[in-house]
Amino acid sequence: MSPHARKPFWYLRRGSRAVRDEVDEEIRLHLEMRIQALSAEGLPADDARREALRRFGDLEGARQYCRRQDEQKEADMQRGLRFQDLMQDVRISLRALLHVPVLTLTVLVTVGLGIGATTVIFSAIHAALLRPLPYADPDRLVWIYTDAPPFQFRFSVADYLALEAQQTQFEGVAGFTNRTMAYSDGSAAELLTGRQVSWTYFGLLGIEPALGRDFTQVDAQPGSPPAVMVSHGFWQQRLGGRADVIGKPIKLDGADYALAGVLAPTVGPLERRQEFFVVAQFSPPPRRGPFPYWMLGRLRPGVDPSAAASELRGINRRIFPIWRSSYQDEKATWSLRDLKARLVGHAHTTAGLALAAVVLVWLIACANASSLLIARVTSRRRELAVRAALGASRGRVVRHLLVESGVLAAGAAAIGVVLAWFGIGLMQDVGANYFPRTDEITLDGPVLSVLAAVTLVSGLIFGLVPAMHGSGGPVDESLRSAGRSATGSLPVRRLRQVLVGSQFAISTPLLVAAGLLLVSLNELSQVDLGFDGRNMIAGSVRLPAARYQTPGSVTSYWDEFKRRLEALPGVSGVAFADSLPPDRAFNVNNFDLEDFPTPVGQSQPATPWVAVTPEYRRVLGLTLLEGRFLDERDIQLPNLQSVVVDRTWAARFSPGQSALGRRFKEGGCTQCPWTTVVGVVSDVKYAGLDQPDQGTVYSPLSGELSRFFVLRTLGDPLILMPSVRQVARALDPDVPLTGVATIDELVAQSLQRPRSLSRLVAGFALVALVLSAVGIYGVMAYYVQQHTKEISIRLALGGRAADVLRLVVGQGMTVVTAGVVAGLLTAFASTRLMSSLLFGVSAADASTFLAVSLFLMAVALAACVVPARRATGLQPAALLRNE
Repeated sequence: MSPHARKPFWYLRRGSRAVRDEVDEEIRLHLEMRIQALSAEGLPADDARREALRRFGDLEGARQYCRRQDEQKEADMQRGLRFQDLMQDVRISLRALLHVPVLTLTVLVTVGLGIGATTVIFSAIHAALLRPLPYADPDRLVWIYTDAPPFQFRFSVADYLALEAQQTQFEGVAGFTNRTMAYSDGSAAELLTGRQVSWTYFGLLGIEPALGRDFTQVDAQPGSPPAVMVSHGFWQQRLGGRADVIGKPIKLDGADYALAGVLAPTVGPLERRQEFFVVAQFSPPPRRGPFPYWMLGRLRPGVDPSAAASELRGINRRIFPIWRSSYQDEKATWSLRDLKARLVGHAHTTAGLALAAVVLVWLIACANASSLLIARVTSRRRELAVRAALGASRGRVVRHLLVESGVLAAGAAAIGVVLAWFGIGLMQDVGANYFPRTDEITLDGPVLSVLAAVTLVSGLIFGLVPAMHGSGGPVDESLRSAGRSATGSLPVRRLRQVLVGSQFAISTPLLVAAGLLLVSLNELSQVDLGFDGRNMIAGSVRLPAARYQTPGSVTSYWDEFKRRLEALPGVSGVAFADSLPPDRAFNVNNFDLEDFPTPVGQSQPATPWVAVTPEYRRVLGLTLLEGRFLDERDIQLPNLQSVVVDRTWAARFSPGQSALGRRFKEGGCTQCPWTTVVGVVSDVKYAGLDQPDQGTVYSPLSGELSRFFVLRTLGDPLILMPSVRQVARALDPDVPLTGVATIDELVAQSLQRPRSLSRLVAGFALVALVLSAVGIYGVMAYYVQQHTKEISIRLALGGRAADVLRLVVGQGMTVVTAGVVAGLLTAFASTRLMSSLLFGVSAADASTFLAVSLFLMAVALAACVVPARRATGLQPAALLRNE
């Protein structure tokens, strides 16, 4: 056979050597014709050749020029031919796929789902972990904190002033703290979330206001008119988007703040969801505390972070003796870390789990598509054999089949883009509960590049094996055997079984992870709050400081508000506190016991510190275990040192003896009076359902402008919510009432993050399970189809239907069992990585592994029984007559 016989008859190609030979031949012929003409004129042969070469000119240059021209034309022609071939394959593939709509739609939807989900999760990971922070020179930004292992504390005003004055390694430092303020437009008030920042904050981050000006040092001077910057949303929604409001006052907490500027619509993660920024005016403090401020710093160019950290520790050592009377923890020091790493936090674990889940779903979808295409290419063996008999090489057939897979992959990518578009919107809405920087998720260049890469790999994964299988084997054998319905190819069956087994091996870890997260969520929901939360309403009220400046006015408001709430029909009790269960403990205070003082230089113990009114115990239903609860005597100024502790505090700090009468000094203050324990009550969750109890201290609540109210009702608390809002509005319309909810709703809100993560992984696991079930069903249905004649012979010879059922189901369950076992081993090794996301359940929980295994086997059994029952219902006589 000649070398050209293997090439398709419709494909013409010239190599570069052929092009060079043709050019040389043309030049040679041209010279010979010229020599012959000159010889005819009477010149001798040698003279005629020399004259012909002289007249021709630069022979080598002409040869190279002609070669370049011909090679370019040849390349253009070959590109055109390849493009025509490709378009022809695409048209043929489209027509062929339209004749099998069920298979085509199945591949498009399943693979498109995998591509879309993978794109969404990668876009979230890219926004949170890979994309630089949207600040000027973000690599030089650091987060500065007080390091007292295992805790990381904020800075006090004294710390900030010392750092600002003594540091040399930073271009600048800035501090901020969260703050809520009541905004009033004259007719109604609302409580907004914002921040109090140092005047250097926006300059440090490189943020320029869209309107107005930045804060200046003059704004930070004590006594200067208070200034505020607002978000773009605040400006649009509450100020009408007018440019003339710059410099004019807006009312926050009853005081006028001059509007300095408006931020741009797009801001960084530190500014998101913050409605306003008020400038802090620092005065020299009397002590080193409290500690409300987080610190930011920008390293000078070329400064090593370790050098800056060393300077921070040195400044902390220098100021420690100055404030020793109010701060005793000598081992606590200052440290820093990269700002991006601090903002991302522990998102790597969540990101890894989500990415693993979607990649597994994508692989299952590709394996399922590959299994379907193997069945399709098996049924097309006659068609492909005819192509080969007409001269198509194996490479040409493989290319044709890969183009068909590419068409499917492109269609799946189109579906994936649509799903990714909606998925990104969903992630931006609800994903913020468990993933940072969701507002920055977009379908940008890197994300689209990953989508294209995933599409290409998808086409290769589910197209290459069927293409290689469909193009192999002797042509004459394929022509003779195609169309037979008996045995079928053993290698093909085994390949499809391997693909289905791998689907179950992949889906098993997903289902185990989902099961563990669901068990963890159930354990969290069963945590005892420490009180009966039914028939209870809670909410937050904040008094404007400018209007309620005297203790008398503050007390009068709270007394009247309490009286009006108690007067509502169906209310059995009202109390106030500065924290709320299950996860709103806003004050964690350190203390030093009188009889067991903390060693010099050691960190003092710290626990949640909840300020309450005397009615709190009765309204919540706390059990008094020892002594008494706080009463009106403790609210009076001389008696502010009385506190009540819970059972866990007593067991931790007074083991084996009564906690009554124990004394300690709080807040690291050595000159403050002693605080005395006067009672012990039952435990209540304040630091979160998933956090261990550390002990809680209850102190008297008096004089605070901001409070939570807790209201117990005799019936359905939802009925009373409108009345509660009306009471607050009627008493003072400039006082905002926010966060009104039942205790059950507060508990549900605290579970929102683990619930969202559980639903996400469970959704992927469910998709994987469905795809795996479809895969095993397709394999067994194909098995029955290929063995119809064999099964008919068995039944005709007296074989029992039960034996056929056992044969078919046994074939399928053998594959499934192998896949599930492999998946369980993988899950056992991989689920340990998600231990930090679990509560009340081990990553190797045997009951979860067993339940998932049984569930998978049950679903697979159902998928195998359907084609098996079809096999037992065959009519042997009719089938054999048709053979």
